[in-house]
Formats: sequence, C-alpha cells, structure tokens
Amino acid sequence: MSPRRKTELIDELIREYRAIGNQDDTFDSVAAERLGVSDTDLRCLNLIENADGITAGELARGAGLTPGAVTGVIDRLEKLAYARRVPDPADRRRVRVEVTQTFYRAAGQIWGPVAAEWHAALSEQFTNDDLELIIRFLRSTADVGREHLDRIGAAPADARPHA
Repeated sequence: MSPRRKTELIDELIREYRAIGNQDDTFDSVAAERLGVSDTDLRCLNLIENADGITAGELARGAGLTPGAVTGVIDRLEKLAYARRVPDPADRRRVRVEVTQTFYRAAGQIWGPVAAEWHAALSEQFTNDDLELIIRFLRSTADVGREHLDRIGAAPADARPHA
C-alpha cells in the first residue's frame, strides 16, 4: 500500500476534527440539560472556568453575546449557584465572574469520568512529544478559527452567502 498524500491526510484530519467537534457539541447539549442550563449558559460557564474568572465584557466578547445578554446569563448562573460575581483584585471598580464549587461538583459528575478516560488513553497511546504536537495542532486550528470567526462576524448581515 502506498503512503497517503499530505492533502489526503489533512482532509482526513479536518473530517475527524469536525466530527469530534460535533460529538463534543452533542455531549455539551446533553450536559447542559443535566445541569439545567442552556447551551449558551454552558458555553459561558466553560469560558469562565477556562479563564479562571473573567469580566462580563470579556465573557460577552468570548461568547459572541451582547452585554445585556451576558448580564442575563450571569444572573441565571448565579441563581443556580454555578457562578458568582466577585470584585476584580486588579481594579475594584470592575467585577469578575467565577465558577463556584457547586458547579465543579455538578460538572465533576458529568465530565470526571470522561477526563479520567482521556488521561488514561492519552497517557498510554502518546509520548510527551506526541502530546506537544497535538497541542500545537489544536492551537493552530484555534488561531485559524478565531481569524475566520472575526471575518464572518464582521461581515454585514446582507453579505451572507445566498443559495
């Protein structure tokens, strides 16, 4: 069997990346339902948690929401005790949002087993060098994705493709 061409490998990698993205979206939708939040609320929880706390403005930009919509998200997450507003230690006039232990406990029941299996599978199958390469790949795809999100987000609504 002859080795596959680079373009074939890239095409397969893109297909697999998109498939795992779709699977992750589906998993998150089910998880959001279990947590009693919307998909948007869960995406915001992920942004808050990944940033280890975030301002409402940063959250709005990261989630692609208006400031008013983010206020509603934060209010809902506070009501569920999944997030809280705290003073920003760098600027007392600002408020940051952080996730709570209540969220971590609930999330641990959902994602804990997945994370444990990821650690086991990745530790067994990949070397440190392999993992560094995968991290580079993910960062590269994220950079490309951000660039094109900015591109299509900046386009006026009447610039949408027509069938």
